[in-house]
Amino acid sequence: MILGLDVGGTQTDTVLIDKNGVFYESKTPTGDNLLETLALALDKTLTNIDPTNIERMTFSTTMATNAIVQGLLADTGMIVSAGPGMDPALFSVGPSYHVVEGCLDHQGLEAMPVNKEAVLNASDLIRQDGIKLVGIVTKFSVRNPAHELLISDWVKNSFSHIALGHQVSGALNFPRRITTTYLNAALYGLHQEFTNAVIRTIGKKDLQAPRFLLKPDGGTVGLEQSLYYPAGTAQSGPAASVMGALALDGCKGNSIVLDIGGTTTDMSVVLNGVPLLARHGIMLGPFQTLVRSLLTRSIGMGGDSEIQIEKNGNLKIGPLRKGSPVAFGGNIPTPTDAMITLDLIRIGNGEAARDAMEKLAVPLGLTADKMAHEVLKHTAQSIAVSVNDFIGYINSRPLYTIHEVVQEKKIIPDSVVIIGGPAPQFADYVGKALGLPYRVPSHFGVANAVGAAVARVTSEISLQADTQRGTVVIPEADVQDKIASDFSLEDASSLAREVIKKQALQAGADPSDLDITITEKEMFNMIRGYSRTGRNIRLKMSIVPGIIPEWNRRKQDDTR
Repeated sequence: MILGLDVGGTQTDTVLIDKNGVFYESKTPTGDNLLETLALALDKTLTNIDPTNIERMTFSTTMATNAIVQGLLADTGMIVSAGPGMDPALFSVGPSYHVVEGCLDHQGLEAMPVNKEAVLNASDLIRQDGIKLVGIVTKFSVRNPAHELLISDWVKNSFSHIALGHQVSGALNFPRRITTTYLNAALYGLHQEFTNAVIRTIGKKDLQAPRFLLKPDGGTVGLEQSLYYPAGTAQSGPAASVMGALALDGCKGNSIVLDIGGTTTDMSVVLNGVPLLARHGIMLGPFQTLVRSLLTRSIGMGGDSEIQIEKNGNLKIGPLRKGSPVAFGGNIPTPTDAMITLDLIRIGNGEAARDAMEKLAVPLGLTADKMAHEVLKHTAQSIAVSVNDFIGYINSRPLYTIHEVVQEKKIIPDSVVIIGGPAPQFADYVGKALGLPYRVPSHFGVANAVGAAVARVTSEISLQADTQRGTVVIPEADVQDKIASDFSLEDASSLAREVIKKQALQAGADPSDLDITITEKEMFNMIRGYSRTGRNIRLKMSIVPGIIPEWNRRKQDDTR
């Protein structure tokens, strides 16, 4: 039996899955205290369930995202070095940012030793500000982490946690590495508190199964292992939408996936069951990061969005959610009130919802029913405009799937998969607004929790080998070894495969479910004068997002 739990802005969804598919689903209002919400959701879900029957648990959380967006990051110091040619001060982040002398060249060879006195002085200044967290980033550390490790060794007794830049990603993007390392340090305490609380909560319920967190790339990571990369747990909600749609629908053809919630609508595109990838990382609040993610977009429009009549008489839906719908005691009319007025759903106080629509309708000379219809029509049209903008953005640049295969042709969507609580009520309006056929899969209301529950463990590593120096580096796995002068691309592939398998298994992956792919590889000779002095080999390998075998083998019975 598998437990999946997804924390949304309005509702926390929970599912239990057995060999026949989803057999239990529930919704719990998401309160201000996330941990209380988790406890309530688990209490509701696990009533009369033998905890020893739970074989796997996956959680999707908004905690990191909320902390970033709301500016609730812990004070964090940064120690950065780059050498000549680029001023790291241009990428200053956090309350105590310090640049020190020292640099490596593009091959990872030391061009200037690190100034220990400057490092210790920076450390003292950070501590004087009462800061106990620090991030350390040096340029080209993915080619050689020696300087970052050296600085870390010098200051390790001065801070409660140190985040290192070379562990973030094997990609070469110095500014994004700085911000991502900063977030990893600044989120550490919060994520540690969350992780410990989840462990205590599930421990009280005698749940001993492997536990995972969903990542924004649509894969999972072991709950305890996620402590090393807390920034990588942000924006997991939109990824859960994609994985849920894949699990419940399959997403054949060029499918738009729309997850319409109470607060936001998340959108993505899936090509014949393969999601698109945000190749260079995602934006988290004001921060450009190296966090690997599926390509998604979120807009502030959902069932509980604020409805306004502008001075020119036009409707405006969202982007804010100002409390509950009027039908549930709120003061601001919402699309949910419109659905209740039209008897599309029978929840809450129907008279209050109708009164809210009538008040909106009077200045426009409409009936309550006509007003409610216009609200849903306008909401769907606004969603369609955002979808078309998203498709235009996708078609304006090279595309990469989770296998990082470049798509040469333009994407022309041929259908829409609609999930989320109000999916059936919005589906016809959205389909007409986009001019496309639509599908609402079974268990649409808890699709995100299903996506979290059935997503497999993912991993990505980057290998850099230099036969002239005689070294190979895999920064994400802290591998730095000596190699022979005849080290080949085949040797690199073999080593990378061994490392990524080990990394995935440590994260809780199923040994029989490792879909490993080489997403980038190149080898070129290094020439000095007229002679070859060595080879430079670069390789990126990943375990791509997918659905666990237990779900794929199920015989789902939607008539239960």
